Amino acid sequence: MNFAFNSLHDFVMMGHHGVYVWSAWLVALLSMICLVMQSRDVRQRFFKTEQANSQLQKARSARLKHESFK
Repeated sequence: MNFAFNSLHDFVMMGHHGVYVWSAWLVALLSMICLVMQSRDVRQRFFKTEQANSQLQKARSARLKHESFK
């Protein structure tokens, strides 16, 4: 079996392209992490808004029901 790199240093440097390769991996990884965090934040805000709207709708419904009995 032939390996493409003779040592760990050769693997990291990747024939003088290591800086580009590893920075591309870093940017991709950070982008995915930011996307996951932003998606979770949007999801949490959506559920909080929906819960508040549901409570508001229940309060309006109860108020209208109470006013209709008067």
